[in-house]
Amino acid sequence: MKKILTSLLLCVPMLVNAQAATDAYTLSQTDLKGTARYMSMAGAFGALGGDLTAVNKNPGGIGVYRSSDVGITLNLDLQTVDASSQGLATKTSQTKFNCSNFGYVGALRLSSETMPFINWGFSYNRPVSYNRKYSGKIDNINSSLSNYIATVTNRQGYTSYDLAFEEAANGDVIYDPYIDSYAPWLSIMAYNSFIMNPGIYDTNGVGHEFRGLMNAKTLGFSEYEVVEKGGVDEFNVNFGGNVADKLYWGFAFGIDNMSFSKYTYYGEGLTDATVAANDNGALDNNGSASYGLENWLNTSGNGWNFKLGVIYKPINELRLGLAFHTPTYWALTDEAYSVMNFETISSSNDFIASGTEESNAGYVDEVDYRVQTPWKVNASAATVIGGKAIVSLEYERVAYNDMNVEYGNGYGSYSENKEITNSIKEYYKAMNIFRIGAEYRLSPKVSLRLGYAYQSSPVNENALNGSTEIITAGTMPSYSFDKSTQYVTGGLGYRSGGFYTDLAYVYKMRTSEYSAYSPYDDNVGEYIQAPNATIKDKNSQLVWSIGYRF
Repeated sequence: MKKILTSLLLCVPMLVNAQAATDAYTLSQTDLKGTARYMSMAGAFGALGGDLTAVNKNPGGIGVYRSSDVGITLNLDLQTVDASSQGLATKTSQTKFNCSNFGYVGALRLSSETMPFINWGFSYNRPVSYNRKYSGKIDNINSSLSNYIATVTNRQGYTSYDLAFEEAANGDVIYDPYIDSYAPWLSIMAYNSFIMNPGIYDTNGVGHEFRGLMNAKTLGFSEYEVVEKGGVDEFNVNFGGNVADKLYWGFAFGIDNMSFSKYTYYGEGLTDATVAANDNGALDNNGSASYGLENWLNTSGNGWNFKLGVIYKPINELRLGLAFHTPTYWALTDEAYSVMNFETISSSNDFIASGTEESNAGYVDEVDYRVQTPWKVNASAATVIGGKAIVSLEYERVAYNDMNVEYGNGYGSYSENKEITNSIKEYYKAMNIFRIGAEYRLSPKVSLRLGYAYQSSPVNENALNGSTEIITAGTMPSYSFDKSTQYVTGGLGYRSGGFYTDLAYVYKMRTSEYSAYSPYDDNVGEYIQAPNATIKDKNSQLVWSIGYRF
């Protein structure tokens, strides 16, 4: 374990299984989730309050309540993901059903004009769902994962002695590179799967220690698949009140639980490839190869956060809101496992290498670490028009470049990895979110609602366009970067006495860029691009809330 942790602290590409900058972002995302009323107005509720989800967006919203409230929300998510590259497109669909919110607010009336109400409450929310899957094929690839692994392994100075198993005469393993070396596990897997072979040197000793499968005349295709599951469950305790019915204040303490799993597959089929011609290191530049890398990752743990907010009502027709969210401080555990299935055939068919290589001899690798998500600030304004209409505007800033990752040393203490912190600042920037929502009362009992939200990309341009190397963790070299995300929403609400029910429809459009592995510089003075694809999420959500105020 000590050697594994030392490898982590070096923070080179293809780390032993642990989180990198791209994973910290995945675990820090949020989504438009909550009550139907909240979602039908695109979440533009920061200056309104009086809603079981809004009191967690701006805790000052709990001070708006003048009666107690209990409610529950159910969510049906119809997910469609289009993946396209070089004219090839695939569509993947799935349907998920869950409870996205339930809660209670208690309103305590005081005999005071200065502080007429003190309110408290608790709620459950699912602020983010990770469920997504996509797959595809990319023809005529011009780079290979095997060459990327060879380049990084050469750069780090590892040799065949670092990567090869050594056995005693009786068959016992006396040197296991997964345990006894500092080498990245992806390098070990590639070497023992014959997709990265010892290189050839000229008479002057010039050459590479390792070579990948692709040479100047190699042709081939790749296939990929990504399946993500899970989400975050957040339990909040809220407390607040109002001052003279002008200033509404509140704070919330959240305890979060995360369950996230990810499966990835990336494979290549190559002809006229550089493959092993025998067991002694000879190479054949006219061979064929096919291989597939599968990875399984499970992340679980708990975290906490704190939220503080106010709403100010200078006149009855205007409300102004301001809220701050601390980071969520996560204590997490990763369990990871990977398999490489491979077959290489020399052109004369004299030598065939095939089989399966399992990381860490098939044992699941486990790593403890901590993630600090970004700070958030939310500013909002809402106006009431003629007692029948509401228009609400909201701006939120999420500083993704301030994320932080710490690794445990196995003895109960943690330390920041400066290299990953620098990678976070290099890849990510602050995200800007704009929301607008409107509600119109059609009758004393029925309301119509509309909304729109836009999220900018949190990724810096150099990372997004492939002009910088991207550090990934463990044996999972693929990653994706989000571009913009948009929500178009609408809904209806019904009120009768204390009873209420709301319906919402939410259409989400998100564009991401998938890369099979990092772009890299192979001593040619420019970055070699990995096979990549454009991923478009088009999700439709049907949301139903029911509750009672008393």
